[in-house]
Amino acid sequence: MAKKFLLMMTVLVAVLLQACGTTDGLTNAERQAAITRQVQEGLDTRHYTIAVDWMKPLGGMARHVTSNYELKVNGDEVDSYLPYVGEAYRLPYGGGKGLNFKGKIEDYTITYLTSNRSHIEFRVTNDEDTYYFRIDVFNNGKSIIDIIAQERDAISFDGEMVFKN
Repeated sequence: MAKKFLLMMTVLVAVLLQACGTTDGLTNAERQAAITRQVQEGLDTRHYTIAVDWMKPLGGMARHVTSNYELKVNGDEVDSYLPYVGEAYRLPYGGGKGLNFKGKIEDYTITYLTSNRSHIEFRVTNDEDTYYFRIDVFNNGKSIIDIIAQERDAISFDGEMVFKN
């Protein structure tokens, strides 16, 4: 009886250890190098998506975001689906679009500040406002998005680049 119990425990531990191991056979260094390549490729081609999980309104407390909010850059266009909390100065009746819009990117610049951090700036104008985006992207995909609008308080978001596998 004790032998069966010991054998079952050994098999259970072996299964758990196997489940915790990597299934793709990559080491941590190889996995990080692959992520760095994907980040760089997205920035170089101007095709990337940043999924946000925190928002930090000006003068307010940081809040965890529970929905699938994201910012997509596709060449010369941006698709912004982001929550907004803050003061607005002049908006259309009913509150307007907020930060949920598609628009044409103007004045896109990218600067490589360090070996692991890139800084992106661009502007988007739509029928409601002009938005200035400042995005810091790190080699691990972590990102910080700052948005300054003419008719709204500034807001920041923390997120991470998402990649299709």
